[in-house]
Amino acid sequence: MRNSLTQHTRHKHKRFFCLPLWLAVLCLLTTLAWAGPDPEQDDITRQYGQAKTYYQELLASDKGKNRDNWLTSVTAFRSIYKAAPDHQVAPKALYMLGQIYQAMYKQSGKAKDLDQAIASYEELSAKYAGNALADDAFFILGGIYLADKKDPGKAARAYTKIIAIYPEGDMAAAAQEQLLQIKHIAPKAEPAPAKEEIGEKCVTPQIANDPPLKESTAKSGMATVLPIHHWSNNRYTRLVVETTGPVTFKHQTLTGNEASSRRIYIDLENCRLSPDTIKTIPIEDGLLRQVRNAQFDPKTVRVVLDTQSNISDYKVFTLANPFRVVIDVMSSGAAPEKAEKHGDKEKVADKGKESRPAASKAENPTLARQLGLGIKRIVIDPGHGGKDPGTCSPSGLKEKDIVLDVALRVAKIIKEKLGCEVILTRDHDVFVPLEERTAIANAKEADLFLSIHVNAAPNHEARGVETYVLDLASNKDAMRLAAMENATSAKQISDLQSILLDLMQNSKINESLKLAGLVQEKMVSGLNKKFSDVPNLGVKKAPFVVLIGAQMPAILTEIAFLSNAEEEKRLKDDAYLADVAKHISSGVAQYVESMKLASDSSR
Repeated sequence: MRNSLTQHTRHKHKRFFCLPLWLAVLCLLTTLAWAGPDPEQDDITRQYGQAKTYYQELLASDKGKNRDNWLTSVTAFRSIYKAAPDHQVAPKALYMLGQIYQAMYKQSGKAKDLDQAIASYEELSAKYAGNALADDAFFILGGIYLADKKDPGKAARAYTKIIAIYPEGDMAAAAQEQLLQIKHIAPKAEPAPAKEEIGEKCVTPQIANDPPLKESTAKSGMATVLPIHHWSNNRYTRLVVETTGPVTFKHQTLTGNEASSRRIYIDLENCRLSPDTIKTIPIEDGLLRQVRNAQFDPKTVRVVLDTQSNISDYKVFTLANPFRVVIDVMSSGAAPEKAEKHGDKEKVADKGKESRPAASKAENPTLARQLGLGIKRIVIDPGHGGKDPGTCSPSGLKEKDIVLDVALRVAKIIKEKLGCEVILTRDHDVFVPLEERTAIANAKEADLFLSIHVNAAPNHEARGVETYVLDLASNKDAMRLAAMENATSAKQISDLQSILLDLMQNSKINESLKLAGLVQEKMVSGLNKKFSDVPNLGVKKAPFVVLIGAQMPAILTEIAFLSNAEEEKRLKDDAYLADVAKHISSGVAQYVESMKLASDSSR
């Protein structure tokens, strides 16, 4: 009787999977319409159980030697997933698709089967990040990239995501072990590179799928944690932990009996402290009391942030070349009155000091405050500088010099015409890290942030003006440009985009788009009155590091293409640079006026 029942069940499975695909989908949709509320007994759950039984039969019998049977199994799980993507078995169906394609790849050796497996696991980890199978999917992806694709870099990224996103999950320990093994994989022999002289290195525009730039690594296999830098006021603190090579890490908060005893800690794996590291860094900015770092165990450095008041949120992200972990901490308290600055309104952020600027006690308010304007303090950021020249032309013209010239002109116009306080991230040829530029704007409690750059492209016919706000890249050109301005690779930009959505939750996207639109329109219309053919390339979106974490409307404008012969000539023309500065300032002025009108109308 039992054998007869088993044969009957198998016959029913066989009959079900012989149905045409359209009929199978129709049956699923029909049964969903009348399925009861019990998730354990509904028809989708039963269909999934039948599909899994069929899959197990393929593994255990000669049926598994027939590729058509595997394709039937693919059809079954895909139909279940497509019919009910919000059902509890949907992530399980994606997981099974990955398993099936892996089994097919072992038989066929076809790259397309392995690529389908990868696609299934990636869809699972992206769409169902909170599911218990998500970290399993990342772990399997790591194994595929390591064993089948022979790409330890991608494997390391998959394992790193497990540790960063699921530090308490059941795959975290195994992922850490895999990462340690990857670090000991001997790299392929390469010709010894020529010794580079320390100094400037121009950025070359590249295509969007270039390989990532190489990170420096410690010869001993362990990375060294360098001295920590920070910028802060009593509502915001940014800390940057730089290491000599890429590392994995995890972060967590600990709360004591009192709100002020809350601590944030970051554990950096396979690391050691630099001999000149200061173990305790007092901050005392009203938000953080101090930062402590110590060798937690022989292979782990722990960085602890001791808070002074309630914090609303904190964000952690990484940057490459060199590798840094960036921590932004925000206060939950109300915004205090901003310190008023007086005298010369054109200021430069102190390069040697990273503490909160002292408030002036002078009584004379700025012109902007007298006029009731909502925009009182503007940070202007001339891109690149020092050892980073940006892009360069064949004749030796450097982006860093052009944008500094324009930024100084813009600062002068805004100070004189609007009466706003102006802070420059640099006023001479000095290198300022990207993350520091945004930190300056936040720490100084700026109302606007404007970064000025010069474009370049592999296509030397490209020309025109474009302005960017922080967002996911909209196309390959935006990815290319972000990679160039971030001094990284398009692949690393792709990795950055995976965490950007969370980082952007507090960004002033709508205000930034408005500011970008006004600056873009004024530049294009103004320049075309005097100079012929200045194309309007529009307002675009891209993940520029210099804009990440900005707590005010922030834009990045590309004033011309240095890779274009005609525009290179213009960038040597003092009259053109003066016009560019005038029209950028005009766009900012129109935005300031619109904010004043909005403020007046709301009274």
